[in-house]
Amino acid sequence: MASTVNDRYTSPAIANSRRHPNYFMTDRIRVPLASLIGLVFAILAGCSQSHDPAGPEPSGPITFKADIQPIFNARCGVSGCHVQPLPRANCDLSPGVSYANLVNVPTEVYVPGVRVTPGEPDSSVLYLLVQKGIMPARGGRLTLTQVAAIKKWIEDGAPDN
Repeated sequence: MASTVNDRYTSPAIANSRRHPNYFMTDRIRVPLASLIGLVFAILAGCSQSHDPAGPEPSGPITFKADIQPIFNARCGVSGCHVQPLPRANCDLSPGVSYANLVNVPTEVYVPGVRVTPGEPDSSVLYLLVQKGIMPARGGRLTLTQVAAIKKWIEDGAPDN
């Protein structure tokens, strides 16, 4: 086969890509297309809501200690978010202090508003933020079970139990 002027000035990587359409070519690295697609699906699966281990599975009454605080521990009270030394929105959701920072406490960011208004989830900024998927800011939305647990806890008067 006769070589053309364009073939002489084409890099070997580009020339090889014509022979092997299943590979992306760089100067010296081949990345199979299937591996790249697999990586994308793995990343998307990691962001899925369906396998969130932090979600409570309420079978009875919702309690703050057993059902709500574990959600905060796993999804909100993480480094750079709602923990010391500088909790975002001055709202520390660490165990032992989170309840006092939530119930009947005015928000500093979503003004006017109260973080948790007992008995009124639709007036509680916490519920509105998780229900709309605004919070948590990292790691994807809470599961429907987690959002339902927070709503039920607030409807039940947001007890410190």
